[in-house]
Amino acid sequence: MPPLRETDEIRPTGKVRVFRLEAKPARWEVVSGVTTDAYTFNGTVPGPTLRATEGDTLRVIVKNSLPEETAIHWHGLHVPNNMDGVPSFTQHAIKPGETFTYEFVANHAGTYMYHSHFNSIAQIDKGLYGLLIIDPQKPDPALRHDREYTLMLSGWHIPGHAGNPRDQQQNGPHGRAHDRMTGMAKGEPGLLKQKGDVRSMMEQGLKDKGQPNGPHGGMPMPSKRPGDEAGSTVMGMDYNYWTINGKAFPDTQPIKVKRGELVRLRLANISNGIHPMHLHGHDFRILAKDGHPLPTPQIANTVTLNPGETVDIDFLADNPGQWLFHCHELHHTANAHVEPGGLIVLVKYES
Repeated sequence: MPPLRETDEIRPTGKVRVFRLEAKPARWEVVSGVTTDAYTFNGTVPGPTLRATEGDTLRVIVKNSLPEETAIHWHGLHVPNNMDGVPSFTQHAIKPGETFTYEFVANHAGTYMYHSHFNSIAQIDKGLYGLLIIDPQKPDPALRHDREYTLMLSGWHIPGHAGNPRDQQQNGPHGRAHDRMTGMAKGEPGLLKQKGDVRSMMEQGLKDKGQPNGPHGGMPMPSKRPGDEAGSTVMGMDYNYWTINGKAFPDTQPIKVKRGELVRLRLANISNGIHPMHLHGHDFRILAKDGHPLPTPQIANTVTLNPGETVDIDFLADNPGQWLFHCHELHHTANAHVEPGGLIVLVKYES
């Protein structure tokens, strides 16, 4: 394959960017009055945004203060195999109390994510993720933005709140019929499907590899299913709260602009839902997907983010007022099935 056009002249800068991340439990307020147990990097959800320039060396020192093992995967980046952060395949899990250092060259500009890749269904849904932005060595002068915002989309399962399918099983048939969308068939609510658990799958994967004495053999597995803890049910994904940068509307931070500004939005979907994000009152350009610039930016007012995708868009602030930017899967614009909430952020013009 020929080299990609945007990466064929990257030279090491000689700069080392050092970041320290501590994975630790915390209480997190998803929206005013709704607090849940979370797993965080440095006490926040998402974790700190890491930023570097193409050619820089990233050195990320990770301390595990969780009650279980963890690891970090650098989603979308081409890193050395032993830096990819997938226990049982590329590294040992980082045990509680241990520290592990990831180090690699930032070799491709774009918007990326970092997140747990151990017991990842539970750990990601409890908040263990963040953004990584790599700036180009040679910025395109035509893409100089006046403002830039990052929006990371995520889902939460918070027990004991209306809108949670399993809670509605306990709360009577009315709640079940109203909210259990995951198992819908022919317009009737059905049971959520449970597809097994990550422990048994990983154990089977190690068994199939036939390397009990290898570097990853005998690695501790997740000890139990998430059950009714905060996070998702295993593979059920019965989210009842949806957040942008860890907060549900009306607690999402607004996108503030001034008339005439060119505004860049970096979108990342860490959840297991599909989110068609729609901007009122404006069109935008789709500039890049998964860190790769589009040869011809697409004009749209709605862009769909599948699980694991990142998308960069920009828009010209040419229509003053207060506008919605929201997911058009409208079940995602509610908090425990009460609208408005969830994946909504306001675009606010400043005078």
